[in-house]
Amino acid sequence: MNMTRELCDAIERTTFEQIPTDAIAEAKLCLLDWLGVTLGGAHEPLTKILMEIGDLVGGEKQSSIVGHARKTSILNAALINGSASHALDFDDVHFQMMGHPTVPVMPALLSLAEVRKSSGRDVLTAFLLGFEAECRIGSSVFPFHYQQGWHATSTIGRFGAAAACSKLLGLDAARMSFGLGVAGTQAAGLKQVFGTMSKPFHAGKAAMDGLLAALLAEKGFTCSEDIIAGEGGFCKVLSPDANPELIMQDFGKTYAIGNVMFKRHASCFETHPTIDAALDIRSKVRADDIAEVRVSAVPVALEIAGKTEPSTGLEGKFSLAYCAALALVDGETGEDRFSDENVLSDQLVAMRKKITVTPDEQLGLTQAEITVRMRDGRQLKSSADTLESGSNKEKRKADLVRKFRSFAERLLPPGRADAIIRFVENMEAQKNVAKLLALCRP
Repeated sequence: MNMTRELCDAIERTTFEQIPTDAIAEAKLCLLDWLGVTLGGAHEPLTKILMEIGDLVGGEKQSSIVGHARKTSILNAALINGSASHALDFDDVHFQMMGHPTVPVMPALLSLAEVRKSSGRDVLTAFLLGFEAECRIGSSVFPFHYQQGWHATSTIGRFGAAAACSKLLGLDAARMSFGLGVAGTQAAGLKQVFGTMSKPFHAGKAAMDGLLAALLAEKGFTCSEDIIAGEGGFCKVLSPDANPELIMQDFGKTYAIGNVMFKRHASCFETHPTIDAALDIRSKVRADDIAEVRVSAVPVALEIAGKTEPSTGLEGKFSLAYCAALALVDGETGEDRFSDENVLSDQLVAMRKKITVTPDEQLGLTQAEITVRMRDGRQLKSSADTLESGSNKEKRKADLVRKFRSFAERLLPPGRADAIIRFVENMEAQKNVAKLLALCRP
């Protein structure tokens, strides 16, 4: 059984017309959310450094850097935009992949689409299939791969980027399998770097490497024909208990994008249930009257976001204690609340020191519970499930549009945010996606 070839065969034969309309609608939301968080990260320090390196290595000015009035080489654009889009850790999440599905795929795809003058319909098709590929490969190595210390956004994201770009290039299944092979042999990224610039760099490097893999395959570059399930392939080497058969199960009948989750708080997704429960508590009491806080979270949340004494805004995004303190004291969890100054403020440090975080294996990945003891001896409890909070589709979309505007209107000229929203809403009718990138220049 050649699992890589089976997957590539399925991707090659899938057309836009075969994809359900609700999946297309979700892809548009992913695109709009990605544009927003990329604009938000366009001027972060790590983005500036990567742009300086891009200037150093040079290359033809081919593809746009989102949020800047300039272009760089097609590969550097994928790297810079991919890293910028994950810089705030405010991008979408998928538990089937156990990572962030859009940030490795969309920057690679748009860099390529701008150069090739691709249509919106072709970009949506390629994006959905790249998204599908990474989520299906992710499900086959879950949970060992992530628990072992690999950052799935980086390792598995390369497959998503390569599959999407291969589809946009119109590669047949044989060449596409080589493209996935080149992507798979580059797979890397360790969770050890969480809380540093290297975490968002993972997303950018996955985008860059996936795009490079597809471009090489287009030219006839060869690789293993079954990088996914071969004897020395991705599954067996990076996740010995993998189940590759899951990759093709009901392919084309269900789409993973239907379970994508968008962030409402500018922090690690595993902090969101804790934040939601803390916000509920805050609506009932004054923060000054709180004596003690006990947070119960799923064990993996402590593993990812267990920093007890964050000293920077970036570390604060990976601190359940800080996020709970922020929700209880401030009630606002936007990007501006994760500054170095805020993390070290006397009021938030004092609240954080009242908080104890413990693992609870009975909780699900999207759940958390908080118990608060007040100074007068009263106790209050609250629980939250992030899945439930995202079940209202209309509110979810409205929140996402508001989030996009919060970044776009800060950086772009008046009216530009509206133009981008209209373009994305009519994506399948757009003849040239390069126009969308032009709208994202200040």
